[in-house]
Amino acid sequence: METTEMSVVDHLHELRKRIIISLVGILSMTILIYNQVHVLIDILMIPIAKFPMNLVFFKLTDGFVSRLEVSLIAGLIVTSPITIYQILAFLRPGLKKGEQSFLTKNVVIISGLFSIGVVFGFILVLPYSLGFLIAYGNSYLKPALSGILYFNFIGIFCLFTGVIFLFPYLLIVLSKTSLIDSKRLRIYRKYVIIGAFMIEGVFLPSAGLLTFATAAAPILIFYEASIWIIYFNERKKRRE
Repeated sequence: METTEMSVVDHLHELRKRIIISLVGILSMTILIYNQVHVLIDILMIPIAKFPMNLVFFKLTDGFVSRLEVSLIAGLIVTSPITIYQILAFLRPGLKKGEQSFLTKNVVIISGLFSIGVVFGFILVLPYSLGFLIAYGNSYLKPALSGILYFNFIGIFCLFTGVIFLFPYLLIVLSKTSLIDSKRLRIYRKYVIIGAFMIEGVFLPSAGLLTFATAAAPILIFYEASIWIIYFNERKKRRE
């Protein structure tokens, strides 16, 4: 009984250590980026440069908050390899030796897929999405775009495209280490749906239901696709 309690305590200490390392990395990078955030803001303005409109603010704190949120989201993206490594390192002690090696080798691939997804979303998908939304609204509304909502939209959009790129691969990798299976993923489906909307609520507090559903749809579709891929892999493995 005492050994079990010690193992649980050690497990919690390990979790706390991994969380602290991740948070310190994110916070440090956020502070560094904040000092030069005007460069990043100039880049984020490129997608709407062709539209005859300026960003506005409605609260006195919007200027400070928008700079802080841009820095924080950029910090999350830049330090994503560290965060992903800490997550996998926390899972590693519960795995077999071969599974530990397999999981460690995939840190670089997972981090690379996330970065590619962010860049892909910002360069190739975001301009067309913004163009469609602005042109559609401009047909019967006069645009006055809030700066803080604009930067929030870009941040959540790029984070989601990054997650979408790595999500199926990450789930398939975890399924090979026996940490998850298709049955368990089906049980967690409702929590993933709730979690996706909660995360959007933090970054897009003023968005409507349609915007929430549109942003959440890709990750939920990829999650469902991952369940079926893992299910067919399990069937193939049982036959062999």
